[in-house]
Amino acid sequence: MDNIKKLSQLNLEDARKLDTEEKDLWLWIKIAVAKRAAGRGEEMFSAEPIIIPIERKNILRDSFEQFRTTTDLDLRRDVRIHFLDEVSQDAGGLIREWLSILIEKLFDPELHLFVKTNTKELAYTIDETVEKHHRDYLSYYFFCGQVIAKALYEKIPIKAYLSKLILKMILGQELKAEDIKYFDIELYNSIQFILSNAVTGLTSIGTFISYKKDPETGKETFIELKENGKNIEIDDSNKHEFADLLLKKCYIAPIEVQANELINGFCSLLPKELISVLDPDELELFICGGVGIDLKDWQENTDYEEPYHKDHPVIKRFWEMLRNMSTSKCEDFLQFCTGSKRSPAEGFRGLRAANNKLSKFKIKERKGENKGFIMAHTCFNVIELPQYESTEEMTQAVDKILATPECFKFAMV
Repeated sequence: MDNIKKLSQLNLEDARKLDTEEKDLWLWIKIAVAKRAAGRGEEMFSAEPIIIPIERKNILRDSFEQFRTTTDLDLRRDVRIHFLDEVSQDAGGLIREWLSILIEKLFDPELHLFVKTNTKELAYTIDETVEKHHRDYLSYYFFCGQVIAKALYEKIPIKAYLSKLILKMILGQELKAEDIKYFDIELYNSIQFILSNAVTGLTSIGTFISYKKDPETGKETFIELKENGKNIEIDDSNKHEFADLLLKKCYIAPIEVQANELINGFCSLLPKELISVLDPDELELFICGGVGIDLKDWQENTDYEEPYHKDHPVIKRFWEMLRNMSTSKCEDFLQFCTGSKRSPAEGFRGLRAANNKLSKFKIKERKGENKGFIMAHTCFNVIELPQYESTEEMTQAVDKILATPECFKFAMV
């Protein structure tokens, strides 16, 4: 408690000096204050949650329209998702599933909002062709910013792998020529060669122009980086200017308006000064959670209810089953159990219930004469596990669950 009180009193400048784990706690304290102001604190009258009715088959369209038309949309308040014509009602767990599915839809290349960067790491930047595909595309970016911020606000990790350059723009940090590496690693390596070596007199280096290929037509056009750029040779006196203009004219200018709308949506919930204490790596970690699934961490942060315990034969079969799963299937099963495909930034010890209180993953026995399937309570990170007699039987049951459409999974009891 003393540490929490100390952190809560830090100003922005001091908060920037904290390590990543302490920043995570500092940010969480600030968000808790905002939640209390919105009537979500224990000592205050609880504000009514915002109910969002959605057809699962039209989850993107319905969510987008709800965000646009809800007049009292204060995202600091609780949001409850109601999937129309489904039995399951949201007690705080469905929001995780909703956010996860929504982000997958928003980052689908066929939607033309985001496109993968030419880098080794999986990352997305804004699709420059978006205007050809969406009349109201700026509203979509504002909505996307709101969705990402809401996930961070509720500490729900999502697969929003934004380019580090976009993250720097969200944080309000200065953009530099070296940020080209977040778009195109091959071009970045060429620029680094120019900046690190003497180039005056090397005619092969070129002039102040850049060629860009239209991703849809394949047609190549050139851009003059400054007036009369095609006649200005790159040399040691101007090569840094060339690199800066290349970033600004070819990579920032085409996406700047769209990026600003995404930032406006994000900062409508999380003010820029609040998140300015983070660096891009930390912001990515807090949004996306830990990379991959650490089964050892998951196992070490799991509680059991009698008759189960860590050495029970059924529990041993459970962890053996997970060890034999592919990464993607393991992520899908984690989503079935907790509502999210990723662990929190601090690992499985940071799992939270729907009320945002720490709530470790728990396994309890599925009772009754009919063995049935595993039942998940995503609001509390709890599963009811039948006493399967073999790993194979358990695996077959899980495979059937994961192959079942989302709207019927929780009816498989």
